[in-house]
Amino acid sequence: MIRRSIRLVWTGAVLAFLAYVLFFVQLGERSAFQHMMRVVNTQEAQELGREVSVATERISKRIGDQVHEATKPPAVDAGASEVPEAVSNQLHGVVGHAYDRAERIETARESESQ
Repeated sequence: MIRRSIRLVWTGAVLAFLAYVLFFVQLGERSAFQHMMRVVNTQEAQELGREVSVATERISKRIGDQVHEATKPPAVDAGASEVPEAVSNQLHGVVGHAYDRAERIETARESESQ
């Protein structure tokens, strides 16, 4: 508890010192904050900000498209419907409950797609 309090006080002191340097210590005629504001207000910085915004939108759209493609249900059933009837009948005794579940899932998918 004491260690945490000391760490909190130390962090606050460092942040206060950095804020003091940023806003009040003069670097030439202006403070560091005033210099940063002058740089940010230049035409080149404004153009860079617009370009970064456009690039961010393009990347987020691409990621969204990839997520949408990855979460789409499969278009085919991976060959499960192409199992010969004789093999299917032999396996029904072993994994019949799975076939029943698959039929329920397929019925639910068909009702959702309509």
